[in-house]
Amino acid sequence: MPDDALSKHEIDRQIDDFLAKSQALNGQLVWERQPWNTVATQDAIRHYAYGTADTHPLYVDPDYAARTAQGGLVAPPTFVISVLYPMLHGAPMKGPFASLVGGVGFEWHRRIRVGDRLRPEPRQKDCFEKLGTGPSGRRDRRLVFVIAEVNYFNQDDELVATATSPCIMAEQQGTTLQFDRPVHRYSEDEIAALEAAYKAERRLEGVRYWNDVSIGDELPPIVRGPLTMGDLVNWNAAIGPSYKSSQLAYLDLLKTPHLSVRNPATNFPTKSSQQHEDGNLAAGRGMPGPFDHGVMRFAMVAPLVTNWAGDEGFLKRLYTKVGRPSIYGDTQTYRGRVTAKHNDGRVDIAISGTNQIGEDSTSGEATVILPKR
Repeated sequence: MPDDALSKHEIDRQIDDFLAKSQALNGQLVWERQPWNTVATQDAIRHYAYGTADTHPLYVDPDYAARTAQGGLVAPPTFVISVLYPMLHGAPMKGPFASLVGGVGFEWHRRIRVGDRLRPEPRQKDCFEKLGTGPSGRRDRRLVFVIAEVNYFNQDDELVATATSPCIMAEQQGTTLQFDRPVHRYSEDEIAALEAAYKAERRLEGVRYWNDVSIGDELPPIVRGPLTMGDLVNWNAAIGPSYKSSQLAYLDLLKTPHLSVRNPATNFPTKSSQQHEDGNLAAGRGMPGPFDHGVMRFAMVAPLVTNWAGDEGFLKRLYTKVGRPSIYGDTQTYRGRVTAKHNDGRVDIAISGTNQIGEDSTSGEATVILPKR
């Protein structure tokens, strides 16, 4: 039997083994990591808000928040991500996989206030296989979908939020890069345009009423990026200490081996979220995966909606899907448009995003509940 056939046979065997062991976890509580922010302290809320590029005064300005109907600081809706990361990756075993986050969805039931004690329950909801298009152009790439459902409760055992998100364990075929494109080099005009966009970002400080919203209204766009190592450091700090140093880092990685990549200079395994720690390596595109991922993008998109919704708007539902991954240096512009109004105060919003070269990179939808006059 040819070597390549043996190799394919072994790959299929490993995927079959992973699929069987992962499906055995369906319906079970799965703890891939321990909870981080179990109390919504003022410092934890501010840390998370800054780590996700969100400076809404309801989250970071006690004096402002006290003058609103909230009566004090509240947490960003996506703060629950820092209680426990909302993704699961199946059975902890080595395999020929790339870990991809295609979409992230949350539904919220109540606000998080300073002092709330938060408790997560991560459960593997489902696991199944599909075929995707491989580097050859044929539908021969094996994809294992691991569906996580994480419920977040407060100190009164009230349900605060539910996350339902798929993680795609994609067969890594050969040495083909998941995504390959030169790092964008910004001209002086582009930098000036980005600076202008940052300064133009506005949020509604006050109340937006359902009565004043019309179908077709555009939300003020927000711009995030260019992505740097600082963004990743702040993101990891915001959601908790997901990565340890030195030998502890390597031992920790053994618990989720499918999240590792090989550093092209040292050939030593490192966590995929750390893969762009060196700007020169990033510029050389010597890495097998993208820079950001779906949960990070989900958190960065949320202010598009909460900035617009005003101090009494309640984010009920948010779903985002990654259309194009981001690499080091990419910039994303997010936009929203009102698509429907409901008599109970709900407003539906369609979300889109483009990167600095005009590619459609993000899609999604949101529902907010606004007060009526």
